[in-house]
Amino acid sequence: MSHVKLNLSCPAALGDQLVEYLLESEWLNGGFTSLPGYGHGGDFSGATLAEKVRGRVHVLTIMAILPSRNVAPLLEALKQRFPSPHLVYWTEPVADFGDFT
Repeated sequence: MSHVKLNLSCPAALGDQLVEYLLESEWLNGGFTSLPGYGHGGDFSGATLAEKVRGRVHVLTIMAILPSRNVAPLLEALKQRFPSPHLVYWTEPVADFGDFT
C-alpha cells in the first residue's frame, strides 16, 4: 500500500476546529501531528494588527501519513467543511512508513 504525507496549514484561530474535525475523520485513522508556527506570505486579510506589523501570522501545521487512496476524499471533505483560502495543503510521497513493534 502506498502512503502520502498530507500537510495542512491554517490560522491558529481555525486550528481547534480543524483538529476536532480530523480526530473524527474516517479518512485519518492513523493519527497526526500538529505544530504551532508562523506563516509568512502576502495575504494578511485575516491577520490581527499585531500580526500585520510583525509580518507573520500564528498558524497551526498538521502532518499526517495516510494511504494515498484516502487523500482525495479527505481533501474534498475539508473543502466542503472549511471553504477558506487560509487553509492550505500540500502532499509529499512517502518512501516507507511503519513502526518498531
